[in-house]
Amino acid sequence: MRDGGNPDAHPAPQGGERRAPPRDVCRFARSLRLALVTAAAIGSAVLIGAPAEAHGRLGAAEGRCRLFVGPDIMNFTGYLPEASKNEFCEDIPATGPMIMVLDAEQEELRDMRVELRIVKDVGGEEKENEDLASVTVAYREPKTYPNGTINFEHTFPEPGYFVGIVTVTGDHGERWVSRFPFSVGKSFMRDLPIYLTLGLGTLAVFVIYLVHRRRDTTSAKAQKPPPPPPTAPDEDHGPEATPAE
Repeated sequence: MRDGGNPDAHPAPQGGERRAPPRDVCRFARSLRLALVTAAAIGSAVLIGAPAEAHGRLGAAEGRCRLFVGPDIMNFTGYLPEASKNEFCEDIPATGPMIMVLDAEQEELRDMRVELRIVKDVGGEEKENEDLASVTVAYREPKTYPNGTINFEHTFPEPGYFVGIVTVTGDHGERWVSRFPFSVGKSFMRDLPIYLTLGLGTLAVFVIYLVHRRRDTTSAKAQKPPPPPPTAPDEDHGPEATPAE
């Protein structure tokens, strides 16, 4: 510092002082937050409106596809013998013959009667019970399976949405019902809400960013001081007179 300088005029930066983030970063962060909120709202609306999105008590756990029946568990395996030998859990990827295999993990299930039913997804149990026979596409009456393995075969000629119902009853009044909605030949349609949500969220980020950018540009132009007016010539002083000869 030169002698006579003012030390307060240009203070040295403090060690813990941080620079403010650039305006573009702040603007993008605001846009991203708004877009995430918008995408979440859209996703919730789409998922609520989608038919039978939840898979009930059937799902993958510990590397296995499991069906929860009351306090007990059955291992679920699905096959499409004509289309592929690969196993599936939950949704059936294609139409045609299908084999479902249920294996009881607990011994008590082997002494209980198991009833299997597949119905069309008509929007809930109340609508199903109005005419259960007309919406039933496959049925196996209650019986015991001492070896704990249940093989269930059915052919789905057309794609659609269905609900599997497993009802287990015991000699001491036990009655457990497990429902698992699934689709046949419509796997992409079940994932469509996710794709729509991601796409709309990305679009919302872009649109909100453009809106904020345009708004900030307009605000910057409005705050910019106008250029000074041109200086008019001084009327009090004319050109110097030329001395007479």
